[in-house]
Formats: sequence, C-alpha cells, structure tokens
Amino acid sequence: MSVLDRAVVLPKLAFTTAWAMLDLGDPHPVLGTDVHHWMSDEIRRKLHEETISLLAEHGLARHDRLNPLWRATLRVLSAPDREFYAWSGLRDGTQRASLIALRGDEGVCLLSRDATVEVRPVRVKWPATSLYDTLPNVAGAPIRTVTVPHTPDDEPPDPLTEPSNARDYLADVLSRPQEAVHQLYTARRDESGRRSRSLPITALDLTNEGRVLTYLTEDDRITLTSGTPRTVVRTLNDTHAGLL
Repeated sequence: MSVLDRAVVLPKLAFTTAWAMLDLGDPHPVLGTDVHHWMSDEIRRKLHEETISLLAEHGLARHDRLNPLWRATLRVLSAPDREFYAWSGLRDGTQRASLIALRGDEGVCLLSRDATVEVRPVRVKWPATSLYDTLPNVAGAPIRTVTVPHTPDDEPPDPLTEPSNARDYLADVLSRPQEAVHQLYTARRDESGRRSRSLPITALDLTNEGRVLTYLTEDDRITLTSGTPRTVVRTLNDTHAGLL
C-alpha cells in the first residue's frame, strides 16, 4: 500500500496520539523520550477527538478512522527495513531530529522540530542523500584527514596509523567553536526482524570553517575528515553496508 504523496506538518502530541491509535509500540527514538503523558480519561478522549479532527482537515482521517495512506505511512515508520537518522543540536539551543525510513519500495521522511513533526514521502533510491539533505547546508571544512588509534598514547605504536601529532591535530579540530553537532546513525532489520544499529557518526559544523566528520572505524581507529556532502553520504552508505 502506498504512503502519503505530500508533506504533512502536525503538532508532536497529535502525531503521537495518532500513532497510539494503531498500537504500533513506541515511536522511533528521534521523537525523543517525552512522548508519554499521563492524562485523565476525559482529557484523553478530548485529545483523540481533536486529533481525528485535525487529521481530517489534512485528509488523513474520516468518520473517526485513520485513512489507509496515513496508516501505511505510520507502519513504515514503525518497522522500517532500513533507517538513516540523525539528532542535531544547534548553537542557539535548537534541537532537531530526522529519520529516513524505508520498507520495501516505500520511503518516509520524518522531521522532528521542537513541538512539531513533519512527515513526507521520500525516494528509496538514495536514503543517505535524503538524510544529508535534512541537515543545515554547510560546506566541508578545509582540514586534512587523520586516523589515530582509539587506544591510549602509551600503548605500543601501530605502524598503520599516523604519527602522534595526528592525535594533537584531531584534538585541536574537535575543540574549535561549533555552530552545530549532528549524530548520524543507520540501522537495518534482517528477515527475522532483528535490528542492527551502527555506532554514531559525528558531524561538527565549525564556526566560520565548515563541517567535519569523525567516527570510529571497524578496526578501532578514530578518523577525522572534511564533512563534504560526498564524504558524509559515502560514509553513511559504507556503514550501512557493513551492518549484519
């Protein structure tokens, strides 16, 4: 069944209320942990009615029932085969989150911004690019790429890593003033439904410099590189491909 073919913006409380109507379990973590609220039966009934009314205004409900497109959209978000998602913290205190959820040949993008949620369709072919497009438009910073061991400096030197001054360079870049911090993840489910999630990939938007990317490699090394669009997308795709 097809998902929505247009963007819809809802209050977060209305979205989570509609979610609960389908008994889908907990919403995705990008919505945060403050999605459960105690309320009396009377208030709960009123919230249900107001949510249905709001959804009806968007063409997503009728006669006290969610329409099939909205149901299908929420089900993609509840149990995607593949996920690309991010949490962002901006210097002004703004918190944002994004999710690209794919299930079969259907794709849904969810954007959480303060007290609102935007849901829109997304093409399934380039999910990493779709996630990147939800981030602020920041060019890659002009830094050099370094890789250092994720072990203390006093351990035996590793011939495959760079000299110790690379660690100082890494520390210097990561300590520079920042406009935003983005934690990027990818996840997938196997045929049994078991979910595997990546380690975080961190993107830092440095003040007046641009974006850098840092992450832990499979062989336990820390990499720092310029966060160009191509690098961010490639790193997400490579990380996703490496999930079991």
